[in-house]
Amino acid sequence: MEYDIGIKSDLPAEVLHLLSQKKRDVILLSFFLGMSDTEIARIMRVVNCTIHEHKKIALKLMKSELEKRGKE
Repeated sequence: MEYDIGIKSDLPAEVLHLLSQKKRDVILLSFFLGMSDTEIARIMRVVNCTIHEHKKIALKLMKSELEKRGKE
């Protein structure tokens, strides 16, 4: 997938790059481009529940990493 999304803050950008490409795509398409799970599923050719799981896991990983870095 090709898209150009600028993230001005270094920390969120770094944390996003820790995710797998699929999880990063789901987060960017959902939260930065405002796409629904159904739209993302159609583009990625998967079912909605797969998108939901990618998003849930990605957000959990991001939260954990941000909390870890906040304690440093």
